[in-house]
Parts: sequence; structure tokens; C-alpha cells
Amino acid sequence: MGRQLSSRRRLAVPATFLGAVAGLVFAFAPAASENSTQDGLQASVTVSNRGPLHVCPSGCDGGDTTWNFVYVSNKNDLGDVFGHTRNRTTLPNSFVVTGVEQAVFVDGELYDDFTFTPPPYPNFPSYSGHWPSTVVCPPEGPPCNVVLSPAVIPGEDTAIAYLGWSHGPGEPNGRYVFRYTVHGSVNGVPADVTTSSVPIFMTD
Repeated sequence: MGRQLSSRRRLAVPATFLGAVAGLVFAFAPAASENSTQDGLQASVTVSNRGPLHVCPSGCDGGDTTWNFVYVSNKNDLGDVFGHTRNRTTLPNSFVVTGVEQAVFVDGELYDDFTFTPPPYPNFPSYSGHWPSTVVCPPEGPPCNVVLSPAVIPGEDTAIAYLGWSHGPGEPNGRYVFRYTVHGSVNGVPADVTTSSVPIFMTD
């Protein structure tokens, strides 16, 4: 089994490791050029580490891990926002996210794929804090603990999720490319945008 932090095969990440990662200042690699634009939306991805990433059986440090930050830019007009009951998911032209599909290619061949769903019903609970979810108050008032879907409002360029990968035993060496498809809707109409990372090299 590999050390893919962002797959169903990676459910346990040591708390000390996550704390160390959170304290790092990353020099991000440039975003990939393979980005799609649809419905005023554009996706891009930055990676924290282009490698080479070395095999690490357990307790990988920042030098052998990459964190991929998946951005969505919403270039639509804001429209009519009159009224105080609107939130990020109900603003006109807001992009409401339902999931991020990650496809991993090694030397051009599909190696792994998985779709992450965000709060309030994440299918990968340990990553529930990796999304900019919408939180509102219930009718009776605070505490404001009603969790809605993440959304990118018009005018924003938002990291909709960040996903990690370490190179583990049994995984092939080579040139890894991560392709992300962000699924969602604009004004109730389905909309998807896709982006790919720069190559990330994995070795022994």
C-alpha cells in the first residue's frame, strides 16, 4: 500500500506531522497551464513540492510530501445581492462546490482516482477542514453551526481544497501529474472546471 495522503488508502496522518506541515512556508511551484474555463470559472493548482519525492514508509517529513492547492477563480458578476438572508451558496453567480475529483497519472498512465466530497457530508472526514465551507446561524441565533457547501463567490480566487501526497512503498517511481476536476453548480446549473499540476517526480 502506498503513502497517498489524499486517497481512501490514507486515513491516518500523525498529528505531529500535520502540525509541522502547517508551520512550513512553502515556495510554490508555478501552476500548470492545462486549465479549463467554463461559465466564468477557471481552475488552477499550485504544488508545495515538485520533488523528487523519496519513498518514506511512515512519518514522512515536508521534504517528501507535496500539498496541492486547488484554486477556483469566479470571474462572474456579483449581480443583485439585496437582502441579508443570502449566504455564499445563494449569492447570484456563486459557484457551489459538490466535490473535487483527483486523478493521478504516472508517466502518462492513470494510476489512481478518487473524488473528495466537502462538508457537511465529507467522504474523507480527516480532510473536513481542508475546505472553505459556508457556516450560517440557525433561525434561533448563535451558535452559528449550520454547515453548508463550500462556494466561490463572484470576484474570488479561492483555494477550494488542499490535498496531500507522500511517496510510499509499492508506488511506482516516475513523473506524477495530478488532474483535478472541481464539480459544482452556478445558479443551479451544473458546472465543472479542470486543472492539472506541474509534473512531480517520485523516486526511491
